[in-house]
Amino acid sequence: MRIPFHRAVRSAPTRPFPRRCEISFAAALVMATLLTVAACGSDPGIHYARGRSIEIHATNPVTVEKVAFTDTKGGHRVVRPRASNRELAVVKVTVVNRTSTVMPLLIQPDSAKLGDRRGERIVAVDPFGVSATTDVEVNEENLYSPLLWGEVPLERQMQVQGWMVFDVPKGLTLGSLFWDEVDEVTVDYIEYFRR
Repeated sequence: MRIPFHRAVRSAPTRPFPRRCEISFAAALVMATLLTVAACGSDPGIHYARGRSIEIHATNPVTVEKVAFTDTKGGHRVVRPRASNRELAVVKVTVVNRTSTVMPLLIQPDSAKLGDRRGERIVAVDPFGVSATTDVEVNEENLYSPLLWGEVPLERQMQVQGWMVFDVPKGLTLGSLFWDEVDEVTVDYIEYFRR
């Protein structure tokens, strides 16, 4: 009877990682990073800042010729700039209450200003007070709805969101939103302090 001869098993030589595996690994890493960023809700069109009690999230200002909406009675209303050298700027604002139990917000003209840290700041417009009534539905009605205005109770771990309207001079740098209700918070859209 023959006994089989066992050779010593040599380990296989190590080969470099194949190029296509390196590319696949890099692509998977990039996708995981992008999904993480997306899951965190970072949107380049939304900027935010924190105060002591609240957070303010605000979209980039958009300039428009008019803001049309339907009032609580179903009437058609339109806000237009007050002069030909002015335009309307609309900003979608989200106010987040993370810490206080109940926070009564009173959103009025001095609650928010839009403008430039180095220059002019324009107070918000009361859309219900300055709007004109119309008999017919206007194009793009309720495009900027709901409007954020008046008394709003904001409970802890809750948020309120709506559009704010500003009647600004044409050419004004819309670099920051200055919030001054319950807390002072400044949301910058541009980098003022670049070196």
